Amino acid sequence: MVEETLSISGLRAPVTIYRDSYGVAHVRAANEHDAWFGQGLAAAHDRLWQMEYDRRRAAGRWAEVVGRSGVAGDTLARRLQLERAARDDVEAMSAQTRAMFEAYAAGVNAFIGSERPLPLEYALVGLAPERWEPWHSVASFKVRHVLMGVWQKKLAQAQLLARVGPDTYARLDGRPPAGSPVILPPGAPYRRLLDEAIDDIRQAAAHLGFLAEAEAGSNSWAVHGSRTTTGTPVLCNDSHRALDVPNVYWQVHVACPAFDVIGATFPGVPGFPHFGHNGSVAWSITHTGADYQDLYIEAFDPEHPGRYRTPDGWAGAERTVERIEVAGGAPVEIEVWRTRDGPIVHGDPRRGMALALRYTATDEPCRGFEALRPMLLAKTVAELHETQRPWVDPVNNLVSADTSGNIGYLTRGFLPLRSPATSRAHRQFPAPGWTGECRWIGRVPFEQLPQAINPPEGSIVTANQAVVSGDEPYIADSFSPPSRAERIVELLSANGRMTPAQIIAMQGDTTSRPAQTWVRLLGRSGPFDGDAERARSLLAGWDGNVLPESGPALLYGYFRRALARALFEPIVGADTWRWLTSGESPATHALVSRWMANAVAAVERDQASERRAEGEATPRHGDAETLGEGAPTAPAGPPRVRVREDAVMRALEEGWQQAAVRFGADPARWTWAAAHATDARHTLAARSPERAARFDPPRVGMGGDGDTIQAASYLWGERPEFPITGLSVYRQAVDLGDVACSSYVVPGGVSGEPGTSHFTDQLERWRTHQRIPMHYGEVDVRAAAVRALELKPA
Repeated sequence: MVEETLSISGLRAPVTIYRDSYGVAHVRAANEHDAWFGQGLAAAHDRLWQMEYDRRRAAGRWAEVVGRSGVAGDTLARRLQLERAARDDVEAMSAQTRAMFEAYAAGVNAFIGSERPLPLEYALVGLAPERWEPWHSVASFKVRHVLMGVWQKKLAQAQLLARVGPDTYARLDGRPPAGSPVILPPGAPYRRLLDEAIDDIRQAAAHLGFLAEAEAGSNSWAVHGSRTTTGTPVLCNDSHRALDVPNVYWQVHVACPAFDVIGATFPGVPGFPHFGHNGSVAWSITHTGADYQDLYIEAFDPEHPGRYRTPDGWAGAERTVERIEVAGGAPVEIEVWRTRDGPIVHGDPRRGMALALRYTATDEPCRGFEALRPMLLAKTVAELHETQRPWVDPVNNLVSADTSGNIGYLTRGFLPLRSPATSRAHRQFPAPGWTGECRWIGRVPFEQLPQAINPPEGSIVTANQAVVSGDEPYIADSFSPPSRAERIVELLSANGRMTPAQIIAMQGDTTSRPAQTWVRLLGRSGPFDGDAERARSLLAGWDGNVLPESGPALLYGYFRRALARALFEPIVGADTWRWLTSGESPATHALVSRWMANAVAAVERDQASERRAEGEATPRHGDAETLGEGAPTAPAGPPRVRVREDAVMRALEEGWQQAAVRFGADPARWTWAAAHATDARHTLAARSPERAARFDPPRVGMGGDGDTIQAASYLWGERPEFPITGLSVYRQAVDLGDVACSSYVVPGGVSGEPGTSHFTDQLERWRTHQRIPMHYGEVDVRAAAVRALELKPA
């Protein structure tokens, strides 16, 4: 083991940071202050440039680094007022929580002030790191979550409604648009405002990270000991986001007399808010997709732009002017506005109309970070749940298990209570700010949040699906398609007691339930002619397993994308379909995914009816109320649609031809991984394309898609291949009967510096569904260490 010593100011006692063979930091301190100090120093050592990127994009200062291309993102970040909210949160912290953040910041600054080499990106852009402050940690956390809320979805749905009208919207969504058309202001000004808002997001997407966060999902499951061969619980999770460079999560282990925790967190954020275990209880989260962001249409007085309408008459908006510095260019001045409903995020009040965002994490000083420290001290699932009372943002599905044999579920976070007069329209669209409706009057009490310990099913499964039936409490208007959750439940139900290895191996499952549904339909369709029949025949004999080496999986990708267009382009029109599938507005991808899930559900209903009929006449897939032709009268209630056979035939033909053009006419040579690969880009790749090959990690072909447990989604727009936009960015597996053998993996490594030994050393293990050990006990940590850095108080 290589040992080093560093004298450093700010410590109260010596700290040792061990590094295992994968470079993971194991911080061992004699007191809590030094533990947080050590975590901050280790994070800066591994990921300082990533931390720089996060704090700058949160504060609207990225253009200082990349120039003009960063202005749009900085403008939106300033309008969101994340820096203001972060500073307010620090002021509202308790003494213990603030000490935690201050000690962490001191550790970061100790690294910056040391003689250790800085990340190469600083020299490349001619920048010196500024001191880290506690509010930077809060801002870094907020910028990773503000984009995970529903405000983009509400914008996209409003834009869609304006484009296609209420009848067509109802047919696509399966229900009439709530409150429309009267709740939406008619005419050109409102349409222009929506266009501007969508354009703001398009321009800001690259650097503010919309694509990275908008589709964030995840899987997590806990299996009770009554269903395992060991008699003890098993907890598994994998978090889904876009693949950043470096990866969004950073593995670390922090121990002191008060706690001993290992897991993963955001670089720049102290604690373990998402994933980890402390030897007694393990936890993980998935995203609920909860509705804790409301958009309000504010009517401003064009003659006096500082005034906006309220139910009580005109009120004055808060206005400031901010200056964005631009590398290599002139600074840009912008106006930042705020009404009683929140900051103006889109539109220009001087033109009479703008959109305000009310968001739980920026509405008022929030004390959600008060949960970070107590959760590390919990010894049981019940104690962990109790620590989450103050949690605010984001609203998560918290899944946990403990060594006492318990498993648990909790919806944690701030779910707003709206006034009784609130229209349901706020759930789908921006609401008028001048009516007094859709006011927040409180939060759902902690006792009323969905939660369970040791449910009778013997397992807990979360994959961003609906949390409860109905609206008590109201969580969201829509959720992710249920295919991943259904597959997890299917696997857990297929056996009696399962071994921990079997439960953990489910993380790599690539069987698509929607694919199996289409395969069954194709088996009862046709025969067709030419390429359509060749495609039908190949897919009809497939098992729906989207393996990387599978030829049918490649054909299915082209067929699935062509089928979506064949079903929905005739309904929305060519221009709207291009907008929906362009990828410029990330939320539109989710809309198409939801429609396709409805189409799959319709086919499954037909297939279930056929099975029940047991030999009766097979229903035709071409009756009235079908997808794949012009829009008929909007249905009332959930869609009862059938997929037209001619649409399926066209999609088969197009899919075959696209695969043949790209990969040759012989399907025996086709593989899904050849077209379906990661495509991660470093934050400076666009600024320095000549260095992109050095900065960007290698592309990795993989199986799965957006419907499989091993998530690997791609966009709906027609492209030659299927670059992956969302995948597992952190996998964790904890057997509570053998905590010492827990494991985790990220698609990269702990280091954020390209070219170093730990930049991508976990990538191949991640690709092949292997993990690395979570070295936990002190003896294990010492035995596994290849380097040790002893920090001594200066």
